[in-house]
Amino acid sequence: MLQDIRFALRLLVKNIGFTAVAIATLALAVAANTVVFSIVNAILIRPLPFPEPERLVRVNVTYPGQFEGYWNFSGPEYFDVARDVQSLESMGAWTKGDANLTGGDKPLVVTTAYTTASLLPTLGVQPMLGRFYDANEDIPGDSSVAEYGVLGTRAVVLGYGLFKQAFGGDRNIIGRTVKVDAVPVTVVGVMPRGFEFPEHVQMWMPLGMDKAKLARGNHWFSVMGRLRRGVGLEAAQAELATLMPAWAAALPEGVHRLGSAEHPVVYRPLQEDVVSSSRLPLLTLQAAVIFVLLIACANISNLLLARAEARTSEIAVRVALGASRSRMARQFLTESMVLGLAGALLGILCAMWGLDAAVALLPQEVPRAEEIRLDTTVLVYAVAVSLLTSLVFGLTPILHARSDLAGTLRAAGQRTSTSGHGKRLFRRALILVQVALAIVLVTGAGLMVRSFIRLQKTDLGFDPRNMVTLHVQLPKKAYPTADEAYAFWKRMHEGAQRLPGVKAATLMMGLPPRRTLNANSFEIIGRVESREWEWNVDYWQIAENDYFATMGIPLVRGRLFEATDDEHAPKVVVINEAMAKKFWPGEDPIGKRVKLTLQGPGEPEYPEHTIVGIVADSKQAGVGVKAGTEVYIPLQQTTTWKTRLPGVMHTPRIMNLVLRAEGDPRALFNSVRAFVGSLDSGLPIARLETMDSTVYEAIAKPRFVATLLAFFAGVALLMAAIGIYGVMSYAVEQRTKELSIRMAMGADAGRLQRMLVLEGLRLAAVGMGIGLVVASIMTVALDHWVADMFFDIGALDPATYVLVVVLTGCVAALASYIPARRATLIHPMEAMRHE
Repeated sequence: MLQDIRFALRLLVKNIGFTAVAIATLALAVAANTVVFSIVNAILIRPLPFPEPERLVRVNVTYPGQFEGYWNFSGPEYFDVARDVQSLESMGAWTKGDANLTGGDKPLVVTTAYTTASLLPTLGVQPMLGRFYDANEDIPGDSSVAEYGVLGTRAVVLGYGLFKQAFGGDRNIIGRTVKVDAVPVTVVGVMPRGFEFPEHVQMWMPLGMDKAKLARGNHWFSVMGRLRRGVGLEAAQAELATLMPAWAAALPEGVHRLGSAEHPVVYRPLQEDVVSSSRLPLLTLQAAVIFVLLIACANISNLLLARAEARTSEIAVRVALGASRSRMARQFLTESMVLGLAGALLGILCAMWGLDAAVALLPQEVPRAEEIRLDTTVLVYAVAVSLLTSLVFGLTPILHARSDLAGTLRAAGQRTSTSGHGKRLFRRALILVQVALAIVLVTGAGLMVRSFIRLQKTDLGFDPRNMVTLHVQLPKKAYPTADEAYAFWKRMHEGAQRLPGVKAATLMMGLPPRRTLNANSFEIIGRVESREWEWNVDYWQIAENDYFATMGIPLVRGRLFEATDDEHAPKVVVINEAMAKKFWPGEDPIGKRVKLTLQGPGEPEYPEHTIVGIVADSKQAGVGVKAGTEVYIPLQQTTTWKTRLPGVMHTPRIMNLVLRAEGDPRALFNSVRAFVGSLDSGLPIARLETMDSTVYEAIAKPRFVATLLAFFAGVALLMAAIGIYGVMSYAVEQRTKELSIRMAMGADAGRLQRMLVLEGLRLAAVGMGIGLVVASIMTVALDHWVADMFFDIGALDPATYVLVVVLTGCVAALASYIPARRATLIHPMEAMRHE
């Protein structure tokens, strides 16, 4: 074996051109597979980093036939399930938000998970320092959102990153008092590095649910549980089936009746819940790099077959000296394994760089991104892929080796002999496979890229150019009443309008184009009552009067908010076209009255509002998502929204300030920071960025998939071109004598070039035809799964297929033209003398 390895190394060094092409081809394929598998392994395959993660389940409610997907729980629903379910060992609830943290190096806006005391113990991860908060600390307290019946603020657990960033990693932090939303709290624990559950969380605080203030219709809370040992998912779901009728019977119809046919409870594995939104894009990329690997395999097989034919003399001598077929096979396999290991090493080195680039492209919302790395599993995968590929292409020359000594010796003595008919067909078949696979991959990438281009050009419904956005949250402790909160927003709004370089400024509760769904029901005055989910508005937007003018949202009918629409004036709202068409089809909603109401006892007694205007739709759920129904409410009128519960109001404490700049919006960053600091020096701001950046991040996922698919398609096309070039070069070399005679007899060089190029194009055309048929069948068959990845184009988009054919045809023509031109540049006498 050592002798075979030494001989293989000498041979590879001697044929450095062949070696370089083969190793580079394999390294590209291995690097691509390693990068994508690293991401797939970390996100989809590797178990969640919790003890016995298979026992963790996500608990959701659904609305069959009404709304798609899985929904969160309301507080009363959570207590119902926690009280009665026996198949869960423990369960916990949480909701996410932002909180102002002071007491560290500087004020920060921190992504915070407000959880029941049972949530972190249910996950089974122990704090790095300190402890979790307990049930005595998980009680209602004074907080920014206490009016909604949640959030006790007696204790806080820090994430590792926040522990380092804000407190310098001081291990004496346990027991220290900091302020969250201006309320003193005690640091009781620090979580280990990498723990950010549920998603990119920096800090955990007690949820402190107040049963007296929780409405059955407010689905704010995510819920998870841990199954008891020995209880499977099916058994747990069966228990729910026995409990749900009793839950439904306990409430009257027309209310959110948990467990009814319209509102059942379901369990899902927690890992499925965490990664489900990323599964399809990642599996698509994994399939793409497997295609790249197959193309590389076919390419190197062609190279090895050509080299084996060039080694006819060597093979003849070996056979004459008594080498058996198995001995020759061992030598060929050794050479291919050496190539494979070299390709694996170079591929892994390339993957180290490529993985950093790929992770940098990942959208922020992709889960478990912090776990992506080149670990042992990934390295074993990379080496295994290389060796398996080496085995496949190493068998090619063995399968086509001559079995008779006389034939081999005769072939060795014929310098200009052509390869056998079977070998020529096999080499051409390998080219067809390469071109067909490349066409499938390029077609998929073309559809994705064209979809992304259309997505970039889609009308957002507002003008994002030259705009600056920032997020501000007022702590209830510092601004306890609606009047105080509104007074701050008014000062901010008026002051921002006077900043140098600011053309316009406004305030809004939800920042498009990608807001969290805040759907809620409402009443249409004078219309017969209907089921609550039929009258449901997708998005509620509380904004200043100049919101529409600043954002560039056009008025369709009626009027916009005016300065006279203050807290003393009749209550008014503006709706979008989608809402007008859905709830008032064929009639004019202007002048209609609605009651903005929430479900459940103790909820706000909102006054009646009159619809005064209709505006054009704007994107709220995402750039590629159809605009939903939306109602706009003037900020100054929310100060009078009172409930039957003392001290509760609905003037938002979380708002987004949006400024339209006269020039470069980034030039406003420093002045905006200073301006907010002048209003309240202890108030941190978050997400200070341009609206273009916000839109850019909103389409990060399709950009990631389109970019990587386009790159892999380019690699596949390059490999197919190399394969065509290799076959044509070999064919031209075999026909050197024929071409020399033709030119000596006066044949035009250009005509010979066209003849050779057409031969290459005919070969490529067959592969293109096969590839297009396969691509069409695959896109149609998989349309149900991949439709959501394409925006505004069909699976059989004609323009994409035309572009793919033209691009591949040009590449094939160039790959055929280069060897054809080189052959016709040789002087006939030199070629004849060589022959």
